[in-house]
Amino acid sequence: MKDIIVTTGDLKREYEVIGPIYFQVSNKGFFTSKFSKLIKKYTAELKASQENPGMDDNDWRTTYAEHSFNTDSRFEKAFYVSVRELQLIAKDLGADAVVHLHQDIRMDTQGFQYFYMQLYGTAVRFK
Repeated sequence: MKDIIVTTGDLKREYEVIGPIYFQVSNKGFFTSKFSKLIKKYTAELKASQENPGMDDNDWRTTYAEHSFNTDSRFEKAFYVSVRELQLIAKDLGADAVVHLHQDIRMDTQGFQYFYMQLYGTAVRFK
């Protein structure tokens, strides 16, 4: 996959706006949740990149994935997989970047604690 830039700000490069994009994930449902499936998907991706001696150790995906998956924080893992999924959506739209990324987390504290994380931004294509 070509690297899709994701930034919380703007880029000092001319681009055309493709449109807003959005991704949501929740830990509701434990083992059957979309979140659990994405954790497995990106854990396997991280393992494969670690076994590939040609992989750049300074790559954001590898560095942040190692951090996210070596912590007990579900929010760290959710943020990582959400950004990666947003990159896939942007790629499907023919984008080069996602600018002005925003995140929102909602907690459902009734009974078991569930969270809902939403990431959204603007997909853009470089001129």
